[in-house]
Amino acid sequence: MNNKMKVGIAALTSVLLLASCGGGGSVTPPPAVTTGAVNLPANPNGYTLTVRDSAGNIVPAANYSKLAPGTYTATYSKDGFQPNTQSFTIVSGGSASIYYPTLAANTVSGAYYMDANGKMVAITKDDLDNAGTRFVFYAWLENEANAGLDPANLGAAAPTAGEQDEVAPLNSQNVAAGYVGYKAADGRVYPIVGANVRWDILEQTGNVRFSAADDGGQPSGAPITGQDINDNALSANTYTNSSTGTNARFPSSTQYPLYNVTGVNTPDTNGFTWTALNHDPAVTTQATARVRAIAYVNGTEITKQFLNKTFAPSAQLTITKTPDDNQAGLNQARDFTITVTNTGAGPATNIRLNDVLRSGDAAAYSITAPTGTTANATDGFDATFDLAPGASRTFTFPAQSSAVGVYCDVATIVSYENGAFGTVTPTLSDDACLTVTAPTLGINKTLGTVDANGVFSPIASGVTVAPNTPVYARITVSNNGNAAATNVVVTDALAQNTVAANYALSGSVTTAPQTVAVTNNGDDGFTSAAFNLAAGSSQTFTFAATGSVDGTYCDQGTFTATSNNGSAVTGTSDIPCFKVASPQLAITKTNSQASGQPPINLLTPGSSYVSTITVTNNGSAAATNVAVKDLLGNLNNANYMNYGSGSYVISGTAQTGSVTYDATTHTVSTVPAALTLNPGQSLTLTLTSTVPAGSPRGEYCDTGSYTSTNGGNGEARACVTVTSFISEQTQLTDTIDPIRAGDPVGTILASAASVEPSSNEGAVSNVLIYNFGAIDPIQQTPGVFNYSNTQVYYDPTPTRDPQTGAITSDYQNATAILLTDGNQYTASAASGTGQQTLTFVPSFRVAPGAVIWVRTNVTAPAGTTARQYQETMRWNNIAESSGTAQTNFKAESTTVIP
Repeated sequence: MNNKMKVGIAALTSVLLLASCGGGGSVTPPPAVTTGAVNLPANPNGYTLTVRDSAGNIVPAANYSKLAPGTYTATYSKDGFQPNTQSFTIVSGGSASIYYPTLAANTVSGAYYMDANGKMVAITKDDLDNAGTRFVFYAWLENEANAGLDPANLGAAAPTAGEQDEVAPLNSQNVAAGYVGYKAADGRVYPIVGANVRWDILEQTGNVRFSAADDGGQPSGAPITGQDINDNALSANTYTNSSTGTNARFPSSTQYPLYNVTGVNTPDTNGFTWTALNHDPAVTTQATARVRAIAYVNGTEITKQFLNKTFAPSAQLTITKTPDDNQAGLNQARDFTITVTNTGAGPATNIRLNDVLRSGDAAAYSITAPTGTTANATDGFDATFDLAPGASRTFTFPAQSSAVGVYCDVATIVSYENGAFGTVTPTLSDDACLTVTAPTLGINKTLGTVDANGVFSPIASGVTVAPNTPVYARITVSNNGNAAATNVVVTDALAQNTVAANYALSGSVTTAPQTVAVTNNGDDGFTSAAFNLAAGSSQTFTFAATGSVDGTYCDQGTFTATSNNGSAVTGTSDIPCFKVASPQLAITKTNSQASGQPPINLLTPGSSYVSTITVTNNGSAAATNVAVKDLLGNLNNANYMNYGSGSYVISGTAQTGSVTYDATTHTVSTVPAALTLNPGQSLTLTLTSTVPAGSPRGEYCDTGSYTSTNGGNGEARACVTVTSFISEQTQLTDTIDPIRAGDPVGTILASAASVEPSSNEGAVSNVLIYNFGAIDPIQQTPGVFNYSNTQVYYDPTPTRDPQTGAITSDYQNATAILLTDGNQYTASAASGTGQQTLTFVPSFRVAPGAVIWVRTNVTAPAGTTARQYQETMRWNNIAESSGTAQTNFKAESTTVIP
């Protein structure tokens, strides 16, 4: 191939020296260039380019533009083509160009070897002239452990003599293997493809013949075909394989099975070739063959190898181990059977059988060694015996365990003598397991409660209840083992001297999850029908019992059952008890006069009084969860007293208890709401109530009550009387003072008539009488001033001074309403002189806290004598509840000036 290369050297860039004018001097030259570059041509065929320096190191592509000066090689390569290598030189600051080559197809003929990169490399004449040192040939029959042959690297070492001498069972086929390799200068061996191996049987007994052969190949055009066996099957020709070639498969026959594949698992192996041997099946004793294998590379003999093959009768052992029944109860024996059979053509002698426990608690497990064997220390036995072809030996022995678990023991053929094959240590074993199970029964009895949905909630033993109050109990029988129990029977009976006459089952006994029939033993207990209880399951019996008199009541559950090994099992529960006791609670309530307050039958708004509620336990048992309440005094459940303060005390204790007040329900309650009153103790609740402002008169009754989980409930009632009263207030003001006679403006007389907020009744039948310009404040005759433009307002919620109670808002307050003459009231005259009367409809009510505003324009006529005059108002009304007449008077002076 033309390896010419054109190298172009680029001129170095000239360095310009600049002369200075006048002063002289020089310019510093640029740094010297120390690398060069290689110019790469296009690569349309996708060749692989490898650039190496003079030391053979591969140059990374990233460095192609900055190569150090020196000599380089550029190699183009591609699978299936012969590589092309060019040389080029790099100088500092220069560049070199290489030509793109056209690679020639690889046309290796004859045998070739595969290099480390899997490339085909032709065998040269020089190689053939030095065949003894350039080639290796191995032939072998078997791959022995830790011997010379390495199937993973066939060229690494030659097979040993032992691997070239093999004994195989009669009526089998046996592969003979060959490998041809090329020994490179570095000592490594590479596989040769297409090397010829000739196989010849030199000597034989028993008609040993070649039964199959590798298909090889035809690298030299020789007329060799696949399975080339000739000379009455005493010769065979094969060629070493390519892993990617079409290679014949190893023999596969059910009647004459393949005994081995010489350590190489596939014929698709570079440099590998094979043939197979078997014998005439009429031979029943022994057949032998001496095989010579000669390797050739392109017609040149490499070397010879000799193999020794023997076909001999072989024992073939099998072992089985089975239990008659792999399930057992505690201490329940089960038989195991071990059978060893020789299915081969030769006898097996000195067979060593070992049986040992491999898993399970050895302390609980035991066997009885079969007759003629020796018990060993690992819960098994050892035996030694012979087996002729077709014979078998059976060993039967019992095994049992005192603890539940899985017990597995293994029977193993440790070794035997196999005629020509010598001592065999096979991997023959079989295991069998005995699963020992047992029910583990327990019984538990618990007191509890049952809700509306039938849910049982346990409670502690010793619970106290009232007479004839049902107490629930639950008996639970559980099987926490891993086998079922049968014929389980549960009973319940009185215990600890419980008086049967005072005890009784209440209602029926319920069962779950199974429905089990139950027979009552009078009123004192029950007995269940027999039932089965699976492993991991439980059965409950739930019932209620009562005690009619005070005392302690106890009963106990028991069970009997049959275990899975037939033995009887029994058990008893603990003994929970309940107590019957009878608290008797009584309640009293009294109201009494508070210090400095009026009697309870003469209370008025703002008055206070004291209520006392006493709850006493006169019984013999503690009353539990006692809660005491007091509903504040009220009138017809509409008007309620105000809560002031309260506390309680339980006799025999020094600490005062607190109470809580619920404004929504007007109820005072003890805190906590669940107390305990022991026999003879009393709870006294004392609280102070106040009559709210505006409360109507009448009898106010409050109710004290108690509740208890075991003491029932009760209540007591006490009353106080609120009397009626009304308190009224008037105001009269002139807005301008003094005024002038004849002045049309004059003044506005503003008045207010109100009922104090603390009153508990309003004013009705209201009449307001005004006197304008009187000489005397108590003068009843009309005065001398003129009046007009009277306006009347009603304000139900005026603003008041929080300290004095005086009204601080006026008729302009947002809640004030303008009344009209002829509707809510009637004026004696719309205008006039001296006096005006406003008469309200009888039903018009001035409520506690409300006010009537009246505003009137008042003037002094011309000629009115200058002096001080009196404006007066009189308010007549009737208290709505008591019906008493009320009169209020107010005067305001107004001065007339000239």
